[in-house]
Amino acid sequence: MRVLFVNTREDARSNPGGDTVQMEKTQAALENLGVEVVVRGPNELGDLPNCDLAHLFNIQMPESAWWVFQKLRQAGLPLVLSSIYWDMLEFWFHCAIEERARWRMLAGRFGRRRIRALYLSWQRLKQPLSKPWRLQRRLLLGASRVLPNSHSEAQRLRWAFGLSAAFQQRVDVIPNGIDVELYRHPPAPSQRFLDLYGVRDFILEVGVVNPVKNQLGLIEALFDLPRPLVILGQAHPAYPEYYAACQQRAAERGNVIFINRLPHHELPGVYALAAVHVLPSWRETPGLVSLEAAASGCRVVSTEIGSARDYFGEQAWYCRPDDPASIRRAVEAALQAPPSPALRQRILQEFTWQRAGEATLSAYEHALH
Repeated sequence: MRVLFVNTREDARSNPGGDTVQMEKTQAALENLGVEVVVRGPNELGDLPNCDLAHLFNIQMPESAWWVFQKLRQAGLPLVLSSIYWDMLEFWFHCAIEERARWRMLAGRFGRRRIRALYLSWQRLKQPLSKPWRLQRRLLLGASRVLPNSHSEAQRLRWAFGLSAAFQQRVDVIPNGIDVELYRHPPAPSQRFLDLYGVRDFILEVGVVNPVKNQLGLIEALFDLPRPLVILGQAHPAYPEYYAACQQRAAERGNVIFINRLPHHELPGVYALAAVHVLPSWRETPGLVSLEAAASGCRVVSTEIGSARDYFGEQAWYCRPDDPASIRRAVEAALQAPPSPALRQRILQEFTWQRAGEATLSAYEHALH
């Protein structure tokens, strides 16, 4: 079998994210199963190779995704779609409160929770009128198979886009995974990291620094917690002001270390040094770094927005990204609890790229028959 891979996000190579990792790891797993994978960017489809089907990743950039979808459909290829989707309405409300006096006034007068519910309902009523929503819905309806990363994501897609029960018959849930070889044995703490930075038992967040990952919210929530805080990730090129704000607030807090990037194979040793890994983002599906941290035996705190509970169940702690007290409570609760060997074993057994590759191949066979 020969498969064409396309990440529909145009900057996926220059600004890699979780979708990039998912595509690369799925490719490697499929190649180990004997599948030939050809990778093209959305702007590299002029001379299409002969393939049995095409696999598109990411519907978060609808216009790019739809253009790619049409191009490949015209070529007569069956299309499989990894949606990698969770809506951003909660984040939009947060931005409205921060930037617009009207919404700030309403939240102050009637309560943030009530106004948030009003805002979310208003946005959902408007969505069918928007071109991006309509394109995303057409992508989901047109794909031969849709491969969300969790049952929660599948349910979210059906609910958010008003899809019928027939949609569920074309869904194959493909959970994200970890590299088993890196985590088969509990990783040893990184001596190189200790020599360079001199800290252990710290609070860690791994991820590109940007408003959605909410590093500033983490710094604020833990401002007076007497623990080192390590922010491991480069600044997102679109948000230099946000990175500067994180650095300024971190300098006021003290005991915060920013690390631009480490080789991926060094991360297990860093997770092994951390007391807790925190991902207080505005959405995660579920956050590959949270999976890796759990596989390292590190305690995990995750946002409650997204599909993290599908992966970690009650063996992690959850927080609201817009509530510093919620983040603080979750981190303190995690610090007081012992690490969970059961969660580590669950990740190693259920959430691996090998299993993801096998499930993806099965979805291809459904798409072709």
